[in-house]
Amino acid sequence: MKVQQNDLVELEYSAKADGRVFDTTFSDEAKKAGIFNEKSKYGPVLVAVGKKQVISGLDEALLGVDEGKPVSASFTPEKAFGERRADLVGLIPLQRFRENNLDPQPGQVVELDGRPAKIQSVSGGRVRVDFNSDLAGKTVDYSFKVLKVFRSPEEKVQALSKWLGDAAKAEFKDGVVSVSLSLKKDQAADVVMKKFRFLEGVFAEVEGLASVRFEEEYVK
Repeated sequence: MKVQQNDLVELEYSAKADGRVFDTTFSDEAKKAGIFNEKSKYGPVLVAVGKKQVISGLDEALLGVDEGKPVSASFTPEKAFGERRADLVGLIPLQRFRENNLDPQPGQVVELDGRPAKIQSVSGGRVRVDFNSDLAGKTVDYSFKVLKVFRSPEEKVQALSKWLGDAAKAEFKDGVVSVSLSLKKDQAADVVMKKFRFLEGVFAEVEGLASVRFEEEYVK
């Protein structure tokens, strides 16, 4: 089966820049590259094709790909993380950092105005920051494989229900998605965000959907 626009696909990939892995769905490869994050969940990801959920080059490259076929492709900056922009580098008063209990150091990455920024230098009461991505201006190389294509509403619901965990059972009938959850009491807080993510996903991807119903059971 070839991937089409608006398909939901299960995707695995590894991405390199300057010959080094900067992102991957494989935990072993992340450890080997020194980028493993214990808080991250590794494994195939769901991507809605053509919905700008990945860089534009990869989004375009997914179209027409055969399910199960390994693919390698390179993407120039304009199809990846953009060119470096001089207007994204500037000076900020040191006092602003101190007001937020921050001690800026060169090379440190901080969040300013809701965006990540790298500290380039600290001098004379001013801090030089760079809001450009570390990958800006770079050509990136992706190796990827579409493991599964989900096209029908029923298939998409089943795929998206994995976000709710293994205990979830979901079905789609007559415009309604019905979800059954059986959880332990201490999972109650965690499931709230999972439900929100699932709702966002099904309403965006499942055609003909009118409503979603949850039936939940919590046990000690």
